[in-house]
Amino acid sequence: MSMLGNILRSLSSLIYGDGCIICGDHTHKGMHSICTKCRLEIPLTHFYSKEDNPVKERFDGFVAVEHASAMFFYVTNSRWQGLVHRFKYSGKWQIAYSMGRWYGSLLKESGLYADIDVIVPVPLHPIKILKRGYNQSRYIAEGMAKEMGVKVDARSVRRLRNNPSQARNTATARWANVESLFGVRRTEALRAKHILVVDDVLTTGATITSCIQAIKAALPDCRVSVAALSTTIRRERM
Repeated sequence: MSMLGNILRSLSSLIYGDGCIICGDHTHKGMHSICTKCRLEIPLTHFYSKEDNPVKERFDGFVAVEHASAMFFYVTNSRWQGLVHRFKYSGKWQIAYSMGRWYGSLLKESGLYADIDVIVPVPLHPIKILKRGYNQSRYIAEGMAKEMGVKVDARSVRRLRNNPSQARNTATARWANVESLFGVRRTEALRAKHILVVDDVLTTGATITSCIQAIKAALPDCRVSVAALSTTIRRERM
């Protein structure tokens, strides 16, 4: 576990105490600061335990991935959308870390991700980090790494330009917005590794695909899997 991860765990415990990060009700140690009620109500995808699933299919024809999944469905106008917005736009990084720990435990239990060597969070541009204060995907990755027993590499892959937000773009615009968006600068750290690329929300998959394409162009001997915390893929497709 990295020093940052240890600090995050300690600060999260200090700030949240025994309160659930989602609803605020009492919870117990060992439940990643999420109460039993919220754990039962969250719309889990269960894609992380399935070799073939709609998230993995999203990358077909674009880039080869070993495994791909998302933890829960990003439901518009729900508290689950609000959960993402709280850690993404309101400074609640502790939520990202705790959700990452929960997701990491699910990936570990599934067995499909047992040979992951390193976790790479999708990077933000330094200007956006200065504006937001942090990269939420980094905190998700740190939480996952704690449960999976692997390291996080947040330095080797970088975002080359400060592209506009994808939130309101059409599907076509999303792909144009991320063309040649990423680069790899420390190839020796990732060479021949099985890399787990982590992001907060999967919509079209354009951003993660661009990131993976950059990694594979620089490191053709590596393998890549994907773990998004949430996905907009509708449950009807299951």
